[in-house]
Amino acid sequence: MLVGALTLGACSGDDGGEAVADEGVNLDSGGVATSAADTGADDTGAPGSATDSADDGPSADTMSVDDGPDDPGDPPIVFDLGALPDAPELTSACSKVDFLFVIDNSGSMSTYQQRLIDNFPVFINGIQDSLDDVMTYQVGVVTTDNYTPNAAGCNGLPSLVVQTGGSNSSNAVCGPYNEGFNFMTEQDDLSSSFSCAAQIGSSGSGLELTMQAVEGAVTKTEGGIGQCNEGFIRDDALLVIVIITDEADGPGDPDGAPGTGTSLGDPTSWFEAIVAAKMGIPENIVVLSLINYAGGSCPPVFPFEDGQNIADFTTMFGANGFLGGICELDYEPMFTQAVGVIDEACENFVAPS
Repeated sequence: MLVGALTLGACSGDDGGEAVADEGVNLDSGGVATSAADTGADDTGAPGSATDSADDGPSADTMSVDDGPDDPGDPPIVFDLGALPDAPELTSACSKVDFLFVIDNSGSMSTYQQRLIDNFPVFINGIQDSLDDVMTYQVGVVTTDNYTPNAAGCNGLPSLVVQTGGSNSSNAVCGPYNEGFNFMTEQDDLSSSFSCAAQIGSSGSGLELTMQAVEGAVTKTEGGIGQCNEGFIRDDALLVIVIITDEADGPGDPDGAPGTGTSLGDPTSWFEAIVAAKMGIPENIVVLSLINYAGGSCPPVFPFEDGQNIADFTTMFGANGFLGGICELDYEPMFTQAVGVIDEACENFVAPS
């Protein structure tokens, strides 16, 4: 399903590793190599024989592979190349994808979380059908607030979710997942495991730290051995960041407005930090933001819900940035379009040096 690698068959020597002489040289039954152009020549030196000189000069010795003296008693010359190694397997440079889902867990999010969960199978099936050369996936979920219901020791930003709780949550132990990590892989039933982890509920703070969670996860906060995010975010994988929030974040939002995000930094600093964490290669990052932004599908009920800073961050990635309205009733068309964005980014992946 996931593996689209090409292999080249190995070349092998003739008869178990013995090679015949190259064109123009033939091995006769006595071990003497004569011209392939005249295998019936005698040794008299007559024109057309193997010993005839092109310029009628002194007669040359009968040709042998090692240019040694003419000696009919020499043993046959054998090129023993041994067993030739198999040709290396060829794989696409884009053979790994890491998905980071940053999901708002504030009080207004239960409906949007359910829409995300309902349409995730369309999204991940589209990815698997389109990205033929991708061999491994890693899928992680983080929240926009310190997440108390998570496993002990993994309750802060940006800990990967393995356990949920609180209002409107799945209220379940979702991980560690099949490979023993706090993120899902192709070894999991992704639809089922994601449904568990993504339904994080709506008991979180209205002061979302969306972009702080993004930056922390990508820069491998808690990514050391034995930590909550160990093994997540690979340097040689395409990174797909999916942001799901209905409110704004970062400075520049109305001061003191309820629900205003408070992540440190601004769109430029977020962009620079995340690109630096991915070896300085922006082509290897895709950002899909389902948010409330100017021109999006959400009614402008409250000015502070305009997530312009997140929108600006997203569009900095050019063709690798995708904006969708979180208030859309059906996420399937957006996810279908987003699959195309990811597929194109995979085609343009730049292997880190």
